Amino acid sequence: MTENTTLTRLQQLLPQLFQPLEISGDLYLRFQLTPEIPALLSMDRVLEALLVPASSISPLPNLPSIAIGMMNSRDRVFCVVDLGQLLGLPQIAINPRDYQVIAIDLPTPSVRAGDTPGSSSKCLGLAVRQVRGVARLETHQLQSGCGDVPECLTPYLMGSFIESDRRSVLLDADAIATAPALFHNPFARS
Repeated sequence: MTENTTLTRLQQLLPQLFQPLEISGDLYLRFQLTPEIPALLSMDRVLEALLVPASSISPLPNLPSIAIGMMNSRDRVFCVVDLGQLLGLPQIAINPRDYQVIAIDLPTPSVRAGDTPGSSSKCLGLAVRQVRGVARLETHQLQSGCGDVPECLTPYLMGSFIESDRRSVLLDADAIATAPALFHNPFARS
């Protein structure tokens, strides 16, 4: 009887705890692409965000400069690339001791409807300047204009969101996964 009385008393004192909370909007991972460009990626494609010691990434010879190396996480081995360079931005000195890596799900033809992200697909690691957290944003807040961003980003943009008077660009994970620089063969003859 005391348990029921205690519960009733708590419901009277803190009614907001017992009311269902309606949360709307989609989840996006917020990060810094460059010091001047905050960016977002849909959480639908993000597998995890990691702080990785440089010693945990194995450099591979003869890869393009965008490739930092190979690493493993959660029984997956994948390539880590400098996202800024991949998108055509100048190379920025990332802390050589640690990398902030966003592992994204790459679409593969063998993925079946109903599979969860990462269950039967490959992934790619994107090294970024800084991961800033997760934001929940409404789709109607998406703006088609992206403000003053370098032209090389245009093929990878879905739009932008304005948060706290600061514009963040929304990157397209599919466009990143098919970026021409990922498929450059340094050994191919012209």
